This record gives sequence, C-alpha cells and structure tokens, in this order.
Amino acid sequence: MASRFLRRFDLMGIFILWRLLLFIPLVAAAYLIPLNPPVPVSYVYNFKNFGLSFNSVFLFPWANFDGIHYFNIAEFGYTNQARFFPLFPILIKLLSTNVIASLLLVSILFLLALFIFKRLIEIDFPKSVSKKVLILLLIFPTSFFFVSIYSEGLFLFLTLLVFYFARKKMWLFSISCALLLTATRFVGIAILPALLYEYFVSGKIVFTKKNIFMLIKKLTPFLIVPAGLIFYSLFNLYEWNNLFYFIQAQGELGNSRSVSGIVLFPQTVFRYFKILTSVPANSYDWMIALLELISFLFTAFMLYFAWKKKLRRSYLIFAFINFAITISTGTFSGLPRYIITIFPIFMALALLKNKILKLSYIIISPILLFILLMLFSRGYFVA
Repeated sequence: MASRFLRRFDLMGIFILWRLLLFIPLVAAAYLIPLNPPVPVSYVYNFKNFGLSFNSVFLFPWANFDGIHYFNIAEFGYTNQARFFPLFPILIKLLSTNVIASLLLVSILFLLALFIFKRLIEIDFPKSVSKKVLILLLIFPTSFFFVSIYSEGLFLFLTLLVFYFARKKMWLFSISCALLLTATRFVGIAILPALLYEYFVSGKIVFTKKNIFMLIKKLTPFLIVPAGLIFYSLFNLYEWNNLFYFIQAQGELGNSRSVSGIVLFPQTVFRYFKILTSVPANSYDWMIALLELISFLFTAFMLYFAWKKKLRRSYLIFAFINFAITISTGTFSGLPRYIITIFPIFMALALLKNKILKLSYIIISPILLFILLMLFSRGYFVA
C-alpha cells in the first residue's frame, strides 16, 4: 500500500491536501479550547492596521506569537523587535502587510522549498527516497510553522537553494542565496563553512604554494556571504548603539535564554531533568518541557544517524553548526520549531531501516501535529 502511494506521489497535490487538512485543527480548537487570555499575541485578530480584519478562525491563528511581530516590523519598522532578522518582514512589506497575501507568500515559499528539496535529494538518491523524505517532513509535529507567518519556510527555501546551486556548480547563485540566508536568521551563518567545504570537494580548490593568489581570488566571492548578518549588525549599532543587540534582545523573552555566553548542552539537559522532576506532570509547562527535551534527543540521534549513513558532508556541517548554535543558549525553548529547517534530519529518517521506529514516527507525528496546532491556534506557546 505504501509503495503504491509513493508511485502515485504528486507533490503539488500532496501539498494542497496537507495545507487544507491543517485547517481542521483550527476549527476543532475553536470549539474545544478557549483562547489563552494571559498571552496578548493570542489576540492578533484585534489588529486592524493591515488592511484586513484578522477576526476569523481560519486567519488569525497563523499570525500568532512571532507572526504579529513580523507584521509590525513590516508595517511600522523596528522598535524593540531586534531578534527578528529583516529579510522576511521586508518581503511582507514588498508584497502587502495583509494576512492573506502573507499566507500566500509563506505557502509558495514552502512549496518551492519542497520542489527544490526533491531535486536536491534525487542528485544522490532514487525518487522513492525523496518522496519518503517529503512526507516525513510534512507530518512532523511542528511542520505547520512552514505555512504560518514565520520565517521558517523562507529559511528552508534559501538553505536548499544554496546547496542545490552548489551541487550544480552554479556558485554565484549559491553565494547570493547564502547572503540572503544570513539576513533571514542568525543561524544562517552556519551555511558559510558548509558552502566552503562543498566548494573544496568540488575540485575548485587545490592547495599548493604556487596557486595561493589564485586561491584567494577564487574564495573572494564567499566574503559576501555574511553580508546579511553584517549589515543587520550595523543597523543594530545605528538603532540601538549595540552591534549585537539582536542577541541581547533574545534575553528579553523571559525564557531563561543566556545571551552573555555559551551554555554547553549537558548543563541544559540537566536543567530539563530538574524541571521534569520538580514541576507537576499535569501542568502545561511540564508537557512543553518534555516536548523540548524530546526534540533535542530526537535531533541529536538523527544527526548521529545521518553521520553514520554518510550523508553528504556539507549538509552535515550545516546541520551540526545550526544545531550547536541553537542549543548553546541554556534552554531548548523553541527547539521543536527550530529543528524543522535542519533538513538532513528528514533525509536520515527516510533511511532508517528499523520498522518499529519509523512506524512509531508515522503514527505519533500527525497526532502531535494536530494537537500542537490546536494549542498554537488558541494562543498557547508550543515552540
């Protein structure tokens, strides 16, 4: 049955079906779960500044939490939301600060990302593997963030374009996308060492004493990759007198995120075990802490498995650095969402031979996706 489904796989049709099915939890939640009063951003439907009322169960949930900040940046510019990098709100501004236009934007970006992901996978693997990877990505518990008004879809799209163009040896296109990636999220900087490694293994670099100047000339274009981060840092200096205010701003969320130094992940894991043994197991905070810890363990295992399966080294360099940056702040808050852009996880998952583990994922993930989207839509923080 599974093989018959994969043979009939139509990416556009699967995406449309998946996107429509995501509205079911919204309707169910509207009847079953009250709005979360203490969280102001759960009331985004009250904002009337964007040319369209949000007062619809089908619309306002997609802009919950970070979404409303992106809208505010696009409409009014930066005030104190430095933790949000500029490329995504710029795209919203260029298109229209309108919820339907923004939903179309993120949906198109994610659909394009899926097509690029399929092409990228099929450079090294048969089509059957690419189809499995995409399905496993779509049913991931927090995949709905790709089509929420968040930057995840844009980030994944640009990441995959960087690697696809690099694999096709279209280096200027790859470098240009990498530049945009560093203007999308801070962890976008993880693309630079991965891209340099890909350039190295492509045979473009040969280290000898005689070709040192030629080597410098070839590597010069890669200097523009961090430009997105550099220009945003300069904007931070101009706006807030601090080159790295976007890091400091992360500490203003009240989620115990360290902004003054690196916290090694064993310390964070220990902290989570303390939370799980001290907070009542029937509390919402306990359940979210468990979800965050499981997300860490799942990602660590899948990256180890990806390394064991010898996935392309440049992909792994990006994945490990991205993950290392994300878990070095003393908290796993938001981790269930952050990991969805670490694409080698899903490639490794498709290569998993253990039928029990894979079947468990296929059963549990859609259920969690349904539940987490219900909670998110009513103003409860999930990631």
